[in-house]
Order: sequence, then C-alpha cells, then structure tokens
Amino acid sequence: QSKFPKQYPATLDTWADPVETDDKEMAILRPFLKNTNLETRGLKLTYDANRDGWDPVKFHEKVDKLGGGIVYCTTRAGIQCGGYNPKGVSVFILFCALRH
Repeated sequence: QSKFPKQYPATLDTWADPVETDDKEMAILRPFLKNTNLETRGLKLTYDANRDGWDPVKFHEKVDKLGGGIVYCTTRAGIQCGGYNPKGVSVFILFCALRH
C-alpha cells in the first residue's frame, strides 16, 4: 500500500495527518488525501484563476506535466468542491478527451 497508494480506494474512516509545510488552506485539504500519492508530500498552489486568469491556456501552462494534483474551488453559491487526479494534467489528455 505504501508503494502504490493511489491504487487503493478513498477511505471514509481514516484521514491523512498534517504535513509540516501545510498552510491554512492545505491543512483543510490534507485529510482527504489519505491513501493517495500526495498523502505526505508538500502541496503548493500552482494555479489560481483569480490570480492567474480564467484562461485554459494559462491553466495548462501552470499545471501540465507536474504529476498528481488536486482541484479545489468554491462556487458563487459558496459550495466547496474538488477532485484528485493521481496522474496529473497534460495537453494530450485534454486533446484526447476533446476528440471523443
């Protein structure tokens, strides 16, 4: 399990421990990363649409080929949501999705 944690299902009764480098926002997200390849790795904010622009080109310039990551957002209604991608983002994945 420690060698390939991304291959195990999400848990509903155990949570990832904090990591020393977590800031306030990362500390909120950390518990949900139990059994993922990000469970003990330091996290950093790579792309922020409000800071970097609401532009898919800018998004891909920032995040492509960086490996696994999480997306976290708050809707205009205040709903918080997100997702985890163990493989990361690449233009190739986006291109394949658009072709099908």
